[in-house]
Amino acid sequence: MGKSTTSPKRKVRRRGGARRTLILAVVAAAGLALGARALLIQGYRIPSRSMEDSLLVGDLLLVDKLSYGLRLPFTTWRLPPLRGPSPGDIVAFENPTDPTRALVKRCIAVADQTVEVRNKAVYVDGERLPDPPFSKYVDARIMPARDPRDNLSPRTISAGSIFVMGDNRDNSRDSRHWGALSVDRLLGRGLFVYWSSEPDLAGQSGRVRWSRLGYQVP
Repeated sequence: MGKSTTSPKRKVRRRGGARRTLILAVVAAAGLALGARALLIQGYRIPSRSMEDSLLVGDLLLVDKLSYGLRLPFTTWRLPPLRGPSPGDIVAFENPTDPTRALVKRCIAVADQTVEVRNKAVYVDGERLPDPPFSKYVDARIMPARDPRDNLSPRTISAGSIFVMGDNRDNSRDSRHWGALSVDRLLGRGLFVYWSSEPDLAGQSGRVRWSRLGYQVP
């Protein structure tokens, strides 16, 4: 039998080329995965107490950007939604009074439903809406009728809009104050808390709340 004519140097070059190809493939796959994640899901830090005790200051909420219709980067176009927002959903959206900021609230009612607040109690289509499991009231006072926090006359939600409120009902500015929210402002649907840290006195990240990691918002 004849001996192989492939030189050791050529074998080394072939092995090196195969390794480079594998590395490039892994890097490309990782880049595609990260790009898809950036398009389809995103994290939002909870900056205020308006969603206590469902969401806490310092929680990082993972948001599904696909369900309500993915907004294509650098455009105003959206992909068709997989489903519309439903009452009870936790939603992230552009602040109607400051579009550069994102807010997180709970969807209370959708188009064609009628919302009313009577002495803090929320009614939808004439029926008392149960408070979310970890919602709260921090002020025993009932504000006068001119203040929409505790009393809001019945209003029917128009097409293409939803009504949102914070779970911390006495400490949230929401649709009671600035009206129904256009679905065009929606950024996504809240899924779960993927990181949480208790702010220190300076407002910086402090002690990690390990028990909240993976917490699914009710």
